Amino acid sequence: MSAETNKRIVKNTIFLYIRTFVSMIISLYTSRKILEALGVSDFGIQNVVGGVITMLTFLNGSMSVATQRFLSVELGRKDKSKYNRIFNMAVLIHIGLAVLVLIAAETIGLWFVNTYLNIPAGRMTAANWVYQASILSTILGILQTPYHASIISHEHMHIYAYVGLGESFGRLFLVLLLIVYPYDRLIFWGFITFFFQFLIAIIYRVYCIRQFPECKLCLKWDHSVFSSMLKFTGWNMFGTIAWLLKDQGVNILMNIFGGTVANAARGISVQVSSAVQGLTGGFQSAVNPQLTKRYAAKDTEATCRLLCESSKISYFLLFIIALPVMMEADFILKLWLVEVPPMAPLFTRIILIESLLSAMGNPMITSLMATGNIKWYQIVVGSSLLFIVPIAYIFLKIGFPIETALIVSALFILLGDVMRVIFCKKQLGLSLRFFSLKVVLPITVVTILSVILPGLIHYHLSEGWSRLILSTIVSCIIVAVLIYTIGLTTTERNFIITGIVSRIKRTFHQAD
Repeated sequence: MSAETNKRIVKNTIFLYIRTFVSMIISLYTSRKILEALGVSDFGIQNVVGGVITMLTFLNGSMSVATQRFLSVELGRKDKSKYNRIFNMAVLIHIGLAVLVLIAAETIGLWFVNTYLNIPAGRMTAANWVYQASILSTILGILQTPYHASIISHEHMHIYAYVGLGESFGRLFLVLLLIVYPYDRLIFWGFITFFFQFLIAIIYRVYCIRQFPECKLCLKWDHSVFSSMLKFTGWNMFGTIAWLLKDQGVNILMNIFGGTVANAARGISVQVSSAVQGLTGGFQSAVNPQLTKRYAAKDTEATCRLLCESSKISYFLLFIIALPVMMEADFILKLWLVEVPPMAPLFTRIILIESLLSAMGNPMITSLMATGNIKWYQIVVGSSLLFIVPIAYIFLKIGFPIETALIVSALFILLGDVMRVIFCKKQLGLSLRFFSLKVVLPITVVTILSVILPGLIHYHLSEGWSRLILSTIVSCIIVAVLIYTIGLTTTERNFIITGIVSRIKRTFHQAD
């Protein structure tokens, strides 16, 4: 990576990390207060009604990836005219998606809510009002996709940090309003959150129009751009479906063989994993546009180099937090929950391992998406994910323990990483030897050595605050030292030292 690229990625990572950390702290508080203000029943209505809309927005997820990819490619090629054509086509496509979702929501979705959902007597009217507010919020989110993609492709992550922090504190203010609101709080919450999201959407849209001239609206249908985006979206959707079937299929298997207790344990472990990933996901969000732009500039060597560096760093950033959580999962869950499902700590450890494997593979996914040639990649890797549920079913049927389903899933994620490396070799020219020496070897050595001392502390001390604090401090120090001495190259270490020194000098200079 060039010095300029490094600085941009580090800066954007810091912005996104601060936003995520503050948002997570506020979210922990507001989630509890929302439940307190609405009550268990109304809180459940809000979630189940919102879930109906989520199922109807399936296509938008794949379309968002396509929009992000195509915009980043044109920025990498420095073709602002083509960027404008793609942006306007994306706006038109998302308007079409919004109309389709609106029709489906007001027909099939509305029928499902009023016919099949188990809504308490006397709350159906409120549920329908919340449903309408959810539709409006969803439509707004779909229409905002091209603008969000433009901000990410231009790597203006600071606006996400600033607006995100404002959004978190604004949501806190809305929760305080909800607590004192004297009338139907469920309806009030549904519409007040929509109006707040509408305000945020205006801020992002105005920012894009003022900062990026290539985001000027000129809604003209471009058949060639539409065909390219639709083809990409179609193959990407195949992979998305495979992921959904994998996740929901494993959840159903756990219900069949372990009952709702197993589902509760998996739900808790997924929440823990998501929180850990959220604290480290800023780096990947910051590096993704650079991967796409490097490929678009036809610099495959730089793309492969950045791919390897970001795969390794993504893993390390997650590992330094995941290790103490895996070590002390039992005690952490006891602190957080009143009643811990019996399998939750084990499930948490397995799902965090799967998350680490996914973190290593995410830069490869972005790089392959940048090529646009994803047909066989999605067919091969997506199809492999479809084997997880039947194989796990066979193991559970013959008497293997319930956690086998999660282990099978993690093993197939590892297999997917292997297949991604092979596809990167074929489509990007990635050297398998280089990837093994620069990514796999340091990750393996750091992981093995990092576990030894924290493992001894965990084994010899009794569970409690002292072990949690000591284990966390020791594991973080050891992982950081091993990453610096073994996991990073000389160039990467020099960059870190230079960055720290320059930051100290800037601080003292400002103080003078």
